[in-house]
Amino acid sequence: MTNLKLKLKKIDPVKSGVIYGALMGLGGLFVAFFFMLFGSVFGAATGEMGAFGAMAGSGILMMIFLPIFYFVIGFVIGILGTLLLNFILKKTDGLIIDFDKVSESEDISMIGRNI
Repeated sequence: MTNLKLKLKKIDPVKSGVIYGALMGLGGLFVAFFFMLFGSVFGAATGEMGAFGAMAGSGILMMIFLPIFYFVIGFVIGILGTLLLNFILKKTDGLIIDFDKVSESEDISMIGRNI
């Protein structure tokens, strides 16, 4: 197998922000689900339907707004983090990444091209 070394010079901040935002949004959906689940259980355990109704209603709102909030925060932090990474990559002359060629059918000339 042959070794291929490439140098990472820059990452697109907006694409990186979208990826971070999507991951954070999915995490927010996961967190909101457990908040709704435990809120409903604890609200029902108190024996008050008013508490159960309030907790269930806030859980539904949380299922809607928490992933959106997490996405926005992840998007902004993703962009800022990528801008900082690009600044550091520029000052340190990039990051060398070592790849292995696994099979002969892979076309190395396609690396870096938009598909």
